Amino acid sequence: MSRILALAALAGLAVPALAAAPPAQFGSDHDDPRTATPPPATDGLPACTVEVLRHGFTSFEPARVTLDAVRACPGPWSKVVLRIDGEVKGRQYDRIGHVAIGGVTVFRTSTPEPSRDGIAWHVEKDVSAYAPLLATPQPVELHIGNVVNETYTGVFDMRLQLRFHPADATHPAADTADQVLALDALHEDGQDTAGNLTLAPDTERLLAEVYATGSGGGCEEFWYFATTADGYWCHASQGPYREVQVLVDGRVAGIAAPYPHIYTGGWSNPFLWYAIPAPRTFDIAPIRYELTPFIGLLNDGRPHEIRFRVLGLESGREGWKLMPNVQVWRDPKGQRVQARLLQAELGEVARDGDLDAGDPQQQRMLYRWQRRFVARGEVKGSRGTVQTTVERSLEGDLHHRWTQDEDGDDHLLAEWRDLQTLTRIPKGGSAATETLDQRFGLDGALVTAKVDGKPRLTTTLDIHDDAKRTEASAAGTRSSLTRDRFTGTASYTSDVPREQRNATARSRQVWRREDDGGCQQRSIASVNGYFVEDESGCKASP
Repeated sequence: MSRILALAALAGLAVPALAAAPPAQFGSDHDDPRTATPPPATDGLPACTVEVLRHGFTSFEPARVTLDAVRACPGPWSKVVLRIDGEVKGRQYDRIGHVAIGGVTVFRTSTPEPSRDGIAWHVEKDVSAYAPLLATPQPVELHIGNVVNETYTGVFDMRLQLRFHPADATHPAADTADQVLALDALHEDGQDTAGNLTLAPDTERLLAEVYATGSGGGCEEFWYFATTADGYWCHASQGPYREVQVLVDGRVAGIAAPYPHIYTGGWSNPFLWYAIPAPRTFDIAPIRYELTPFIGLLNDGRPHEIRFRVLGLESGREGWKLMPNVQVWRDPKGQRVQARLLQAELGEVARDGDLDAGDPQQQRMLYRWQRRFVARGEVKGSRGTVQTTVERSLEGDLHHRWTQDEDGDDHLLAEWRDLQTLTRIPKGGSAATETLDQRFGLDGALVTAKVDGKPRLTTTLDIHDDAKRTEASAAGTRSSLTRDRFTGTASYTSDVPREQRNATARSRQVWRREDDGGCQQRSIASVNGYFVEDESGCKASP
């Protein structure tokens, strides 16, 4: 059934029928995992498909090939779509992986945990922004770090494809940077990740990306649980405050709020994720920073340090992986640009909170924080003079309650906001503004109760991931709103053999997008690992 599902999805066919009567609890098998997130829209365009590689992962050694995309699928391309298909069975943890082209990470993912009988899944991502990498033959690496032994038997059989959709009269070539670059001498420096960038003198726009993930099963995988209370399993002097920064030659050039990723073994309850993973689990999105105001500090032909850092970490604590790249737009006439930084201001972190840890059976912490950053710069090239202003403000608001006993309960209500406004003003022209307003968070609980004398763990989660984009210029205003909502609860008896856990779960995901052209929505739901709902079509906003 799993292979049939993968082939059906690839061919655009209907997915298998829904379960008429789901089982009363989990058994040795369940439906293949899926998400409500739609694949990249291709408007029915034909595609040239390249089978890049297929590999069974049993270790931390990556699979490597060399790809000559232009020879296989001549451009120009209107869109490039990456597709990963995976199969695994037996027993295995969730694992983190990525795809790198020419040394640049273009896709970051985590895997589902398998059933004994085996599962298959797939994920697609629009990677058109990285098309400049594919203009020449490039090494391609697929990493899925895995351990296989007598206990953990699951081998991840992974297949990587790239689909190239050619440009035509109504579908122009993808609008991308001229160059996508890996940093030179990229290395980890303590808790930071740093490398060098030598910028072309005709650079007129600069963007940095970083895939930032806390993982490894320790405190930093669940950094949003951190408290300042002594004795709590995830203690941090700055509590749950985390901020991802980019620095240029030691100077802060951008700030961002990290996303609270939940992998398929997360929240002590893999049963919750067997059918539907949490948002962004299969497709981990990068953080983007507009660095155009800083071009005047970088375009002298010399190497400069670009550094990425997670603030809020305890000294010596590990757990974060930062995988960056930079994207460069160059003057269309090759003219050396004149650039200067006009303003760069980083506000202080404004914190407000309260810790009440006097009663071991009723501890709580309220924690709020804010930070603001603004940068403004000017670039003068063959297109004239353009002033670029970047404003970014971050907010975090967390309410945490827990008990300190061995089978203690945890309740967390958390929300983050990451608001960025980019304004470009050409000399003698009118301003163009792009705003990205991201709001994401969760309301969850881990509760243990005695049932027939044995501890039974129940995990409940409500996750939201919203993004509103607005573009305003003299030509008018365009906007879109994307909302991704997951709700679910799962229970199992712990401290017993796996076959005696009597696990149950219910989960639901609703993905919705509204824009000037209308709306798109899909909702899916599962009971005990089997899908009972899969519907598309716009309804009332959830």
